[in-house]
Amino acid sequence: MTESPDEGVSNGDVSDDARALANAANNSPANADSAWTSRRGKARCDSCRLRNLKCDRILPTCNQCRWTPVTDCTYTPLPTPAHRGVPRCDRCRESNLKCDRAAPVCQYCREGNITDCRYTPKKRARPPVDQPPPSSSSRIPYNTQAQTASFMFTNISGPVEAQQYNRHFVNETGPSSSRTDAGVHSRPVEVDRPAPPYPRRSSFSEGPPLALLPAPTPPSHTPQQSFQQPFISHSFPEPHHNSRLKPWTHPSFFPLPDSVLQRLSGIKSSEMPDRGDFEQALDEFVSKLQAELRETACLAPEAYATLANCLSKNNITRLSPRIRMWAACHRLFSGSDKLNLIVAPRDSFFQSSPDEQLRVIAEYRGSLDHALDHPLASPSQKSDKDDMGGTDAQQFERIPVQPQIYDCLAYAHRGHASSVAVMMEIRRMNISSITWPMAEIFVGLCPLCNMSFIKGLATKGSAANMGAASR
Repeated sequence: MTESPDEGVSNGDVSDDARALANAANNSPANADSAWTSRRGKARCDSCRLRNLKCDRILPTCNQCRWTPVTDCTYTPLPTPAHRGVPRCDRCRESNLKCDRAAPVCQYCREGNITDCRYTPKKRARPPVDQPPPSSSSRIPYNTQAQTASFMFTNISGPVEAQQYNRHFVNETGPSSSRTDAGVHSRPVEVDRPAPPYPRRSSFSEGPPLALLPAPTPPSHTPQQSFQQPFISHSFPEPHHNSRLKPWTHPSFFPLPDSVLQRLSGIKSSEMPDRGDFEQALDEFVSKLQAELRETACLAPEAYATLANCLSKNNITRLSPRIRMWAACHRLFSGSDKLNLIVAPRDSFFQSSPDEQLRVIAEYRGSLDHALDHPLASPSQKSDKDDMGGTDAQQFERIPVQPQIYDCLAYAHRGHASSVAVMMEIRRMNISSITWPMAEIFVGLCPLCNMSFIKGLATKGSAANMGAASR
């Protein structure tokens, strides 16, 4: 039997390279897994790390130390890597020291002869859903029964409260006021219409009118809750420079046209006078008027609702003599069958016959109530005539409530023009009872107009000084 070439070769004839290859095959890095690890993997031997050579980390001798038999191929452990997720002990954390996280006692506690070296985990186990988290008064910083590092365990001892904080949601359905839709119909004198939230269609009994806002109705039953959390109100002031104007609206009064409300919502409040300052100045102006004009200059919400209520009933005997004379002189009447609105006809209205006047009034009321009940989806579908009340709106002028005077003047003064231009815009809006002194008060309180006026005076003064110096 012939010997193979591999078997015929003796062990003495094998070269060092072949022995190195055999050792490399038997002692591969996968088979000889070293326990010395560093931040970048397995550590090199001391000789390769000293000479900065590439070590294959093969045990017992690496590829570099195999050619230099004098050098010992030894491995020195490197410092422990960063302990991600393993917290420091409590004392090292309080003193901001670099803890080696040795259990049961770290290096600094060992140097200080402190045996109470305890570890508090950063992330605690979440309690079950049916149990609330323990209160801060009963929570302990670490496990008092633990003798080694407590981050190796998850069963942290501590008192568990038995009270449950699950809220009980009770469906609170109180009596809600709903406005009935009466539709557009004729206006008989003796038939009452459904009353809105404001007492607009009340009887003619003696006494002061009801309040604007009804008192809130208490709930029919009190929800029983096992845990009552106190309510803490927080008031965060709105930035003044970025806030927008908020038009005055009330569910009992007919609002201004949609185009006016949308434009007012886009105007910055810092560019217009303050509403409180204007109303205070308006009250001072009205208080200085004569007694005959003071009562009809601007109608407050209560007086406005009372007058609209009487006009809808065609009975103004409840009103004062000055209000009756003023309403009869201007031929005022109610402009809506559902909400409080007072309108005054223009001169062209009296040129038609009485039957034509009744027809125009009925069509005007019907168009306003229909637009109120069936608003269009987008504002672009409306024309200017439809927004102001239709074609018949050119024959009538609205009398605004006292809080709506500010909104009308703010819309007319959106271009910061003079008081004359403001009054022309008020006339185009078909608004009545807003006089030129009111526009002067509004323009005088406008911050942008005052700033422009001051800059103009400064420019004129500087120009005059330059002219005098040139002379």
